[in-house]
Amino acid sequence: MKLTKFVSIGIALVVGASASILSSSSRAFGAEKVVLTFGPIAQTIHISDLEDFAKNGTTTPTIKQIIGFSKMDPQVLRGLMSLEIGLKPAILARVVYSTPGEKITDEIAQAIRTHRRTESGKALRAAVILAAGDDGKVSLLEILKKYPLPEVYVDVASIAATVGKIQGLAGNLSSLLQDSMRETTRTTETNRTESPIEPRRSVPPINPTPARRPSAPLPAPLPAPAPQPVRPVRGLW
Repeated sequence: MKLTKFVSIGIALVVGASASILSSSSRAFGAEKVVLTFGPIAQTIHISDLEDFAKNGTTTPTIKQIIGFSKMDPQVLRGLMSLEIGLKPAILARVVYSTPGEKITDEIAQAIRTHRRTESGKALRAAVILAAGDDGKVSLLEILKKYPLPEVYVDVASIAATVGKIQGLAGNLSSLLQDSMRETTRTTETNRTESPIEPRRSVPPINPTPARRPSAPLPAPLPAPAPQPVRPVRGLW
């Protein structure tokens, strides 16, 4: 119970801080143009024109051209653009920044991406959280409107698969939350575990060099024998 309460408080703090930061970012930037791509073809359209198409079916020459190239049913495309998917903001913020959530959003970011395909996952995660923060619902159109850059690239051929992945994220939100909680618990336990300290090797005491005992006095040298007188040898004189 204490752990659940602690996690809930932590999520609330994370969501509050993220919403404040990301909301200021969306006011400063916010996608104004959408670049619709289909293979080598790329056509730029204003986000307002795409919004009119999703809501009212109003088409522009650019939208007609992309629909013609992709051979998509306009009504199907409208449905995919405006389909709302329920996502709880508090849980969503916790999940999308976990390892499983980042993997899923990075896959989605291959179809909704930045111009140079760098930081696409981070930008998409910010857009998803901002879109869900309004009413707890997310649509592809809302993600594009909340994208924290002036321009966003969308692969038209991958729209259906992208919406399906967002639906899968919503359907597995609870299980992904449990996975992220287990991941956090393992990380916390790892950080708390102290690394074993190797026993200090015992250093043998250094014995002081014993003082040399004074050597015994050498015996006094024997006196040299007295010289004997030389006796004359008889017969020589």
